[in-house]
Amino acid sequence: MQHLIRNSRLEDDIKDTAILHRIRNPLQQPFDIDDPVKVLSVEIYLGLDDCSQKTYDHFRSALLRCPPHLELLSYCVVKSYVENLTGIFSLRHDCCVNSCMAYTGIYSELDKCNYCNELCYEERKRRCKRRRVPRKQSTTIPIAPVIQAMQRSTEGSRAAEYRATATRQALASLQETNGELEKISDYIHGKDYLEAVVRGDIKDEDTCLMFSIDSAQLYASKLSDCWMFIWVLLDYAPDVRYRKTHIMPAGFIPGPNKPKNVDSFILPSLRHVASFMGQHEKLKIWCERRGLYESKLYVVFGAADGPAMTYLNGTVGHSGAQGCRLYCPLKGRRKPGGSHYYPACQLPPNYSVPNCTHPDISLRNAILDSGEASSHYYANLERLLNASTQREYEKIRLETGICKPSLFGGFPADCFLGIPGGFPADIMHLTGPNHHELFFDLWRGTIKCGRDDDESSWAFAVLTGDVWTTHGAAVASLVSYLPGSFDCPPRNPAEKINSGYKAQEQITHLYEYCVALLYNVLPPAFYHNFCQLVRGIRLMYQREIRPQDIEEAHEMLLTFSEDYEDLYVSRHPDRIHFVCQSVHSVNHMPSETERIGPYTTYSQWVMERAIELIGRQLRSHVHPYANIAERGLVRCRTNALRAMMPTFNETKRLPRGSMDLGGGYALLRAASADLLAMTDLEAQSLSRYLEDEGIEQSDYFRLNMRVHKWARALLPSQQVACSLWAEEGIPIGKLRMARNVRLDVDKIGIGEVQYFFTLKVNGSLAALAIISLYSEPDTDLLEYSYNTLYSCMHVEPPRLVVVQVTSIMSVVGMLPHPQRNGPHGRDLEGRFFLVKKLGLEILQMAGIHEEVAEE
Repeated sequence: MQHLIRNSRLEDDIKDTAILHRIRNPLQQPFDIDDPVKVLSVEIYLGLDDCSQKTYDHFRSALLRCPPHLELLSYCVVKSYVENLTGIFSLRHDCCVNSCMAYTGIYSELDKCNYCNELCYEERKRRCKRRRVPRKQSTTIPIAPVIQAMQRSTEGSRAAEYRATATRQALASLQETNGELEKISDYIHGKDYLEAVVRGDIKDEDTCLMFSIDSAQLYASKLSDCWMFIWVLLDYAPDVRYRKTHIMPAGFIPGPNKPKNVDSFILPSLRHVASFMGQHEKLKIWCERRGLYESKLYVVFGAADGPAMTYLNGTVGHSGAQGCRLYCPLKGRRKPGGSHYYPACQLPPNYSVPNCTHPDISLRNAILDSGEASSHYYANLERLLNASTQREYEKIRLETGICKPSLFGGFPADCFLGIPGGFPADIMHLTGPNHHELFFDLWRGTIKCGRDDDESSWAFAVLTGDVWTTHGAAVASLVSYLPGSFDCPPRNPAEKINSGYKAQEQITHLYEYCVALLYNVLPPAFYHNFCQLVRGIRLMYQREIRPQDIEEAHEMLLTFSEDYEDLYVSRHPDRIHFVCQSVHSVNHMPSETERIGPYTTYSQWVMERAIELIGRQLRSHVHPYANIAERGLVRCRTNALRAMMPTFNETKRLPRGSMDLGGGYALLRAASADLLAMTDLEAQSLSRYLEDEGIEQSDYFRLNMRVHKWARALLPSQQVACSLWAEEGIPIGKLRMARNVRLDVDKIGIGEVQYFFTLKVNGSLAALAIISLYSEPDTDLLEYSYNTLYSCMHVEPPRLVVVQVTSIMSVVGMLPHPQRNGPHGRDLEGRFFLVKKLGLEILQMAGIHEEVAEE
């Protein structure tokens, strides 16, 4: 169906002439509502976004009873009014009752499903007449009216200029530094995007988009999957584009069955975007600052998790001979008698499986750059399309790893980042479910054992019996030491690993806890191999990545993959399945970061966020799929209206009694009403601070150091740092300890906040904190663990320092090492290991943070 994308026009799916006219002739005047009752109705409608119609009606009735007896617009009227204001609408497409396919494009004339033969329509009697009605429908929400509405206000259009401004800055920086950026922090720093800008494919006035698709389970207790796809507006800054006000649902595929032809469902959405790619017309946008201008739509990425990506890129998936989703030339191998291919690089001895006996592959030479991969892909696609028989098609599919043309290939070459380059890997599923399941299957010895293999020879299977039970208990005991800002603390894996262990739990458990908990459990060679992976992944999870970080991660991850196969597989043919695609995929992460920016900027976290936001608004449980599609449409309209009229936006307010320090910092209650005395050690640390700052101290002040104490502080990361003064006395079982912080003073250190306080210095009020520093990390452990195990001790007597609150970077966990329970390494009992929240920046960008409670 590529030709339907290539030759698309706006009229292909939109038949209403009034809608067509409005899209092509957007309103050219500032947005305003002059009726105060309408303003109030709309504002209440937006404020009750997560509530039901019943709640709005109750609120309306209450206002009507209370003087001056305001009569708000009814729910249906205000909903229709918002629809008219934004111009955002949905399209309904008939689809198979079993969700196999949608009757769109080349299937639009069918009256029954190609896959299950179910009829498309059924006859229903209504008012003595029999009518044909579709048995099920899917929903598409066209993006053009959304883009027009989002940029109509001055604030909205200014926010959308981020990409153009940041691009100019990146190009200027490249000229100054001879082609190397100081850091990579967004997709605009990627080589492919910048080359597209230099070629003239992307201009300042163009609109950049990311398409993302995934399945969503509406109910935990029954089969209720549906599929959702969204558009992400990439012209906005990362801390804006991933928030709920900018997540734009694009369509819904009803469930509960898995679709068999996803292309037929997403075709209308992609065709709508393609109609504004300059082939026939561009999208007209009016804003108060710039007036009317034309914008070409450019699709930068098509994003999905591993299984769903096969629908977008048209490849065979992870189990094929060419299973790498980035289309590198690494060819897989099968176990004897198996059909599933694995990216094993080493050729086992006496191995004669057909199509798998190629020599050893060097990972350092196997990865193509994007240009080579693209030309390789299109040459192979041409071979596939020229197949004259089914047998020839299957043979070429096996050789090339391509099973069909991608719909995205119908986009003009100057409007899409390309295939496979425009389909990035997903860091959330790769490092969460994929790695967690693989390694714990290995370490627990639960991975499938081949016929000619022997489980007793698995030196890596150490988490068995009492060791596994002890590990689970150790994980459970650490919950109280993990700050509340870490969201889901890992639960006891010995009890919960097979019952809904969440992605964030898996990431924290594997990449933060296990470095310490497996230090003296895994044999040294396997531990070193694991630490190489952890080091590389932690570097790749950064929001801002320096060239030297990419270089280090490249070496760490390549060495990990090479050693992994030596250690776990040892050229044993019955262990080839140990080499999953997730082991191979990490090798692409450094080069992909250089090519298209950090993985955090195009991860599926944003898709998961959209599913959560819209799924929790589900109201009708009789018709859940139609209802969730309606909630997605309402989400688009409310987001657009907030952008059109920024006064409707929610304003963040600090809790009562807080002290705003600027820059995202604030002191939070509780606070002492009176001046409280400092201990001698605390007074000495304050005197040193004032002396270092060049501030004179009177004799009276030295003898009577009293300060106003504060319990908590809000940080720019939206984490809340607590203090010993606030948490002391709370039973450990009822605590989520949040008083350990990273400091940016002289060099980065870790300390425990004793309390925050304010002090008048030279006539102005200073916000400070007393910090008890931990010892320097054990250098032997750091070296042994490739800089992943940061282990410290409490210092006696305490090493107290006074710092400005604004020098606190983030809240971290300092977790006690467990008692020695393994045969390897030193006994670390009494020490504490550092845990940072991996992916904190991603959640910040999405606006996900812990609630700031009133005290």
